[in-house]
Amino acid sequence: MGHLVGLDADIIVTTEDSLHEWVDYPYRIDGGPDWGYPIKGQRRKVVAWSRTPWVRSTHLAAPSARGRFVHGTTVVAGMPFQLLAVCIPWQDAHVRGGRADRERWAEHLDYCEALGPAVAESLRLGATIVAGDFNQRIPRSRQPHAAAVALDAALGPLHVASAGDHPVGQLIDHIAVSSDLTVHEVTAWPNVIDGERTSDHSGVVVDLR
Repeated sequence: MGHLVGLDADIIVTTEDSLHEWVDYPYRIDGGPDWGYPIKGQRRKVVAWSRTPWVRSTHLAAPSARGRFVHGTTVVAGMPFQLLAVCIPWQDAHVRGGRADRERWAEHLDYCEALGPAVAESLRLGATIVAGDFNQRIPRSRQPHAAAVALDAALGPLHVASAGDHPVGQLIDHIAVSSDLTVHEVTAWPNVIDGERTSDHSGVVVDLR
């Protein structure tokens, strides 16, 4: 967590994380413990951490989003923000493990379909950020065309600030923002810091104004 604290961010989204006390970010919401695989203690697919209290949080009822989504509202510098923290299923979710009853990309596509209305509702409430594991490179790389189209439709008018090439390559963890937020700077970092592997994904921070 040392690197994340050093970013001095107001809001942090982590995926494949666990619930724990974090003095620098005392307010947290999460997607819940059950995403269709064996429950392992305090593990969570997605957690949103903040320095300011969450004044509301909701989940999606869609089976594909269970345990993988949380929508929270918090206030930063006097401005309310809608945060949709996501962990969109990877291409083989519930194909061989978990329920083992899906085709490749099926859970991912179902999630995108459920995400679209949630994004639209969030935009009606105000400034919106969608952050977390999208499990797609943007612009499209090797994923099926249908998956790229579904994700683009789900995000609607949001701008994916983390899209494109970075020194660490294309990302699959992203931050998308509404038009009332200005992207000042985007910085990505590798999943190995000081010789220690911290994750199987690279990270990204977006400075918004």
